[in-house]
Amino acid sequence: MTDPANLDMLKAGRAVAYQFTLRDKLAGALGALRLRWFPRRVLVAGPYVGEFGHELMDWQPWVRAQVARHDEVHVITYPGRDYLYPGCRVHAHDVALETAGYKHGRFTPAQLETMARKKAAELGLKNYDLMTVRHICTRYHQKYLLPAKFERLGAPPAAGEMRDVAFHFRQVNKAGPDRTRNYPPAACDQLAAFCREHGLSFFCIGHPRYAYCPAGAEDRRSEDLAASVAAIRAARLLAGELSGPMHLAQLAGTPILIWAPGQWRLDNCERWNVFQVPTYVVSNQTRPPEPEIVGQKILAALADLRQRPPLQ
Repeated sequence: MTDPANLDMLKAGRAVAYQFTLRDKLAGALGALRLRWFPRRVLVAGPYVGEFGHELMDWQPWVRAQVARHDEVHVITYPGRDYLYPGCRVHAHDVALETAGYKHGRFTPAQLETMARKKAAELGLKNYDLMTVRHICTRYHQKYLLPAKFERLGAPPAAGEMRDVAFHFRQVNKAGPDRTRNYPPAACDQLAAFCREHGLSFFCIGHPRYAYCPAGAEDRRSEDLAASVAAIRAARLLAGELSGPMHLAQLAGTPILIWAPGQWRLDNCERWNVFQVPTYVVSNQTRPPEPEIVGQKILAALADLRQRPPLQ
């Protein structure tokens, strides 16, 4: 399935993301219009093979909007993502996250369609609609051609479950240039020590394979997205490098404290903040911020949140 050019790019360690052509955009527009006005009974959505943050903010809300328009919706995505697709039948593909590429992934529309039709044949589906990221590949497709359905995730925590701060310490060893976005484990340990010294209650979230938890910290990392959302809802603030779980927190209504190498990443985060969740920024510099600086920003953010009305 791997395009030879993409394989060469992977070996070279460069970022890999398929760039949609004008032909792709036109085909996606026509397909989106047909999906909107002449839907079939069954929809196959996916496979989704890109980044988690883009799945949250650039894909699953558009799939959710289609559920009421079809008798059956089959979604193909990474294992453990069922929680994002209520009312759908969710199937896991075998694309490794570490080599999947960036944004919506490195696969071409033709490759995605081949993968989707193979899964549909396995399921015995014959007369169905196919929806891939090509149908919503630009902001104009998303805004004017297909509707989206953003929904708040999770339920309020039970009394006594709240903690001051949750951390997502990103540790993804992904092919490409962004390994520098992983917060160094030694800095994570220092930040945990800062919280203890200042009497802050805290825990860590994320996927066990892709997130770090300092020794002695409450470990609420999980492969179960529903469990991760429940944990995020139980924190007054989620802190860490801007990554998928931060967008998950925005959908769950939990304030975030972030840093990222580049203002454009922070601008995208604000653009995606559909529920206007409070966002605090530590830094937009390439170098990860020092633990002391992050700790002081956490104290200031918590103080500010105490002055705000609670989020609904």
